[in-house]
Amino acid sequence: MNFTKMMLAATVLTAAAFGVQAADAPDYNGPSLDHKTAVAGTYKLDKTHAGVSFRIDHLGFSQFMGRFEDMDGTVTLNPTDLSKSGVVFNLETDSVDTNVDKLDDKLEGADFFDSAKFKAITFTSTKVEVTGTNPQGKSIGKVHGMLSLRGVTKPVVLDVVFNGHGESPFGGGQRIGFDGTTTIKRSDYGMNTLVPMVGDEVQIQFAVEFTKA
Repeated sequence: MNFTKMMLAATVLTAAAFGVQAADAPDYNGPSLDHKTAVAGTYKLDKTHAGVSFRIDHLGFSQFMGRFEDMDGTVTLNPTDLSKSGVVFNLETDSVDTNVDKLDDKLEGADFFDSAKFKAITFTSTKVEVTGTNPQGKSIGKVHGMLSLRGVTKPVVLDVVFNGHGESPFGGGQRIGFDGTTTIKRSDYGMNTLVPMVGDEVQIQFAVEFTKA
């Protein structure tokens, strides 16, 4: 199945999941891009619309990709003063998925995530700042925080795009959404196996939505 057909199938399945037929689809103009008009409060991760993936150099031949399947998080939003906003996010280390079972087992082992001992990767924000807007008019910024992995906690900075806020046409109340990236060195967290044959730098990408609690 080619990419276009895959995307069409995914759209149809999503609509079907909500009991929406194409002819009945509501008018929708998209979310508001002005973060200052968002509803303040606590938002919980919508796990059905959240993804975290990573890329790492594999012997110079490719930027190998994987993802995590199990995650949770909250955003405490103060739209008029984002410095008073905060994020807590967790990834379950035993949910790593590379589409290769043996590799997943290796990554969950003692040389890497050591999932038996360290159940989660946790990010806790310490500072939120807006740095401007992108060409699409979306707010962009940086979320500073502490990343805890394998018992080691170090500062990281997430580059974040605020995709907007509002209500989904399928219901569910107020919603906010973000895309973002960061890069860490795995050796900083005690994962030195196969460095530098397999890259030390790990690029992390995320696309997440939260709904108001």
